[in-house]
Amino acid sequence: MNNPLTLLIAAVIVLVLGFYMLFYQVSFDEHAVITTFQRAEAPVYAEDGTIAEANSVVTEPGIRFKAPWPIQNVHRYPKKVQLLPQEKAQLLTADEISVVLRTYVTWRIVDPYAFFVELQNLETVRQRLNSQVQNLQGEFSRYRFDEMVNTDPAQLRLTEIEDTVTEKLRERIAGLGYGIEIERVGINRLLLPESTTQEVFARMRSTRERLAASAKQEGENTATAIRAEAERVKGQILSFADAEASRIRAEGVREGLVNYDVFAQNPELAIFLAQIETLRQMLPGSTLILDANAMQFLDLLTGRTNDPAAGNDE
Repeated sequence: MNNPLTLLIAAVIVLVLGFYMLFYQVSFDEHAVITTFQRAEAPVYAEDGTIAEANSVVTEPGIRFKAPWPIQNVHRYPKKVQLLPQEKAQLLTADEISVVLRTYVTWRIVDPYAFFVELQNLETVRQRLNSQVQNLQGEFSRYRFDEMVNTDPAQLRLTEIEDTVTEKLRERIAGLGYGIEIERVGINRLLLPESTTQEVFARMRSTRERLAASAKQEGENTATAIRAEAERVKGQILSFADAEASRIRAEGVREGLVNYDVFAQNPELAIFLAQIETLRQMLPGSTLILDANAMQFLDLLTGRTNDPAAGNDE
């Protein structure tokens, strides 16, 4: 019984190996290039750059037949976008501030045949792209530090910097025939060396002090304008008050002249009214009823007397 089971297992293994050697599978997220004796047949391209006849290139998913190795071999390449992080690089900005940038490149394979011929594997493309990105680091130095780091979003130009470097890298790669397309060059991180950090803090402090001085001066100018306006209004009010006081005094003088004529004709009435006014000032808020003869005590306060003899002494 062991012999049939062993034969069955051996047959299954042979079938699996045979299937593995004679068939291959391409996933939906892969390209494949089939080589015969390590050589690939170039596809036929249409005028718009698309592949008209695939030949050794496989772009559609599925299971296909191939000759066993070493006659034919399958080289698979991903369709999805690849991320290539870059090493940190220290450079100077346009205003000579030292910064440390860490960038990244996203790319994908658009022509698997050209990729196979020129690069063959992903490690090679990483080396080539790293070299090209290093050559473009000077583009970052064309911008000032405040265009990379700023609290005001309107002053930032990071997107413009990334767009510029991306376009230049695309132009360079397109001329090399690598069969790849650059999706994006971006800034992943921006760091400052310790010396630059101190310089930036000093510049920020100077900027804040300048803004504070400007705000203080603006406040003083506003305060001066307010005080000048208050003085002007004060002058108008005082001028109006003086004019009104002069008018009232003139009116009082006129009325006084009229009253003077009346009192000149009746001096006893004038004296009586003066005494009443004196009592009103001496006893504010009080009600006091006095006989007219009792009013004579006021003469003692004023030093006046009705004694004819006293008048003769005077």
